[in-house]
Amino acid sequence: MNKTAEEIYQTVVKSFEAGKQGLSDDFNDLHSARYTRYSDLPPYHLQERDEALQLKTSLLTQLVDFEYNIENFRVITVQDTAVAFFILHYRGMAVNDYAFEGKVVEGSARCTLVLERIGGSWKILHEHLSRTPEGFSLY
Repeated sequence: MNKTAEEIYQTVVKSFEAGKQGLSDDFNDLHSARYTRYSDLPPYHLQERDEALQLKTSLLTQLVDFEYNIENFRVITVQDTAVAFFILHYRGMAVNDYAFEGKVVEGSARCTLVLERIGGSWKILHEHLSRTPEGFSLY
């Protein structure tokens, strides 16, 4: 992986880690002021920054023992804009505190992120995630 691709990869990983640990300032700083998001979870409309960050943070912090793996990470850059795409495998426990029960949540998603370089740092400008069908294989 070249230096730029590695920087972008680290931005993606830092985003997951900051969200997972509930580090809201760090998490928010990794996303552009113009950040938008499409998700395969409701609501399905284009989410603007505040709503998108709130929903993404909620998802990452509400899963107990959240684990993830990024595969087939690729980047295309044009000046200060980049498109990263990868397969995200995830697993965690969704806990219902009221019923004292939990449910394992796991799957894979195809992810596309558009990033912009601002002041020497990469920021996530837009992301689109779509779950892969059951039995999906890269090969």
